[in-house]
Amino acid sequence: MKLAKKSLLSFCILLGSALSLQAQQDKQFSMFQYSKSQLNPATAGFFEGDYQLFTNFRNQWMTVSDHPFRTISAAFDTRFEVGNGLLGCGINFYNDISGDASYSVNQITVPLNYAVSLSRTSKLSFGISPSFYQRSLKNTNLTWNNQWTGVTFNQSIDNHENIPTTNLSVSKFDIGAGIYYQSELTKLSWFSVGISAQHLTKQNITYYSEDHDLYRKLSITVHGNFNKKKSNFTLRPNAMMFIQGPNSMWILGSGFDFLLKNKSLHTSHHKRTSIEFGTYYRINDALVLNTIFHMDGLGIGASFDINTSSIVTGTGGFGAMEFFLSYRLSNPRGFGSPSIH
Repeated sequence: MKLAKKSLLSFCILLGSALSLQAQQDKQFSMFQYSKSQLNPATAGFFEGDYQLFTNFRNQWMTVSDHPFRTISAAFDTRFEVGNGLLGCGINFYNDISGDASYSVNQITVPLNYAVSLSRTSKLSFGISPSFYQRSLKNTNLTWNNQWTGVTFNQSIDNHENIPTTNLSVSKFDIGAGIYYQSELTKLSWFSVGISAQHLTKQNITYYSEDHDLYRKLSITVHGNFNKKKSNFTLRPNAMMFIQGPNSMWILGSGFDFLLKNKSLHTSHHKRTSIEFGTYYRINDALVLNTIFHMDGLGIGASFDINTSSIVTGTGGFGAMEFFLSYRLSNPRGFGSPSIH
């Protein structure tokens, strides 16, 4: 009985999501604060250093099905001085695969923005993100209850479902936009607020001739970094909210960063090294725990989602594992622009 319930839950979550005519599958990362440009193009180039490389991997619902959600992403961004402002740019890629039908999304996005100084300590950035993506599923991988012979599934039996028997694919152009405000409170403390909109073209994503448009997505993010002189502790609160059609999500919490070794004042012999522990709550869904190791421009992080909703019956509380690797560097020839967060 438990196995049957688990199989039914797996079918509802994975196959149902994959075959939904609206197909509102979008990327989601628990450590969203370290991949800002994937959510908001106006944040490209907002980091300490001149160049940033980032990649992460997420595996979700692995205890529910043999075909869980798997998401990988890679990104690069930088900035340049242009006139009296800063031009931020980059490139993002992500791939998401889920379910028995291998429902997948491949997307390439180019975030572009221009930031102006409102004062000596604050900046405002406006960005857009043209992108191209492909969505596909392998209908030939699916089996249905009416194809069950009593011993095994026989795919040669007509499943009487109104779905083409071939593998399906659709490719579309997409565009997003965003604004981002950042203000320094002191030399060691700052906060930021970002608002972005994705899928502005509200494009048709169905595999059929019916009119099924992708819902537009509104995201709001808040980030902070609070420290003071001679303190080995940094508080990093973060929050994100998104609304996409009838769906919405809130996640909020904070990272707690502890300095292990400070950088050398006059040489590069010692690099700033710290370890960060984070606790976040995705409302009505999961508790998120993460750990990030920082050494100069290198960041290595891992997080674990613990389900708190009714879906815990099928998952046993094991929601998702996520890992990321980032590297920031400065141009030794002094190109680029002043350091920003």
